[in-house]
Amino acid sequence: MGTFPDTPVTLLARIAVEATGQRTDEAAWVRLFNLYAPAIRRFAELQGTPSAESEDVTQDIFLRLVAILRGGRYRADAGRFRCYLATLVRNELVSRWRKVQARAACVPLDAVPDEAIATLPPEAAALLDAKWRLARHEAAVEHALTKTALSRQSREIYRAYALEGRPIDEVTSAFGVSRNVVAQVKTRINRMVASLEAEYAE
Repeated sequence: MGTFPDTPVTLLARIAVEATGQRTDEAAWVRLFNLYAPAIRRFAELQGTPSAESEDVTQDIFLRLVAILRGGRYRADAGRFRCYLATLVRNELVSRWRKVQARAACVPLDAVPDEAIATLPPEAAALLDAKWRLARHEAAVEHALTKTALSRQSREIYRAYALEGRPIDEVTSAFGVSRNVVAQVKTRINRMVASLEAEYAE
């Protein structure tokens, strides 16, 4: 079982009930935010957004997402949610860039179009998807190393061996453990990361 018991599909189904006016599922919203916010922040940074601004981007994306989902405007049959979300983030970043350019050129902000960005060519869509996959992987690694019950030594062994690429003999010597222990730590945390990444798969 993954760290998150609810899949994005389940969360979206629970949130979709709001569009009918039957109830508000705050727990589902919190779960959705906790699941996607780290990947959105990292994705924004990979697109060149400064770290300080990526938090604002994340908040703005979720405000827009609230309006879209509560308004019943997201259609699950239109494609994977992660692709929809990645495009939403990209559009937000493009909109911000346009506004900065408009200010620099002294063009009134009213002149900046808010319509959806045109369909991406296949090569650009593939690059966008690759960046989203990298962002979700990095977010999953960070979650595994900071928000799970791993020992401090396991975290440090993983960082040294798997992330920094230090030779296994150097790692075993530094931490006073066997090669087998280092391999087990890497395997265990890689499984955790894969499980976390699977939560983004929809």
